[in-house]
Amino acid sequence: MKVICKYNDPSNLPSGIPDNFDYGLELSKEYLVMGVLTFKQSNNLYFLIDENSRPSWFPYQIFETVTNELPANWFVKINIGDDYVDYQNLIGFDELCNKEDFFNQLLERDEEAMRTYFRRKIELEKELAE
Repeated sequence: MKVICKYNDPSNLPSGIPDNFDYGLELSKEYLVMGVLTFKQSNNLYFLIDENSRPSWFPYQIFETVTNELPANWFVKINIGDDYVDYQNLIGFDELCNKEDFFNQLLERDEEAMRTYFRRKIELEKELAE
């Protein structure tokens, strides 16, 4: 899945878009989505996007979808009843959805998790280029 950033300034956001994220994205730039989730508190869809070698979660409303194709090898993780997890559902590559604590390790910029993330990103870029 690929998207283009349409908004990157908190003072210029249309109403209804969450503003609790880092605005480090480049306007009109195309981004590869590495995961999709819904946080429990916001009930809003977020995309995992990489900017400046820093994967972060951004609300879907700041993007325009270019391609909505998802990789065949992605997974879904549902966390409706788990009080210790911050999200309701998660869609993405194997480790993101299936490896215990990978989600948190990625947010904490754990070295091993970051290597895995970038390996999966390179694989996805190659897959989409074919």
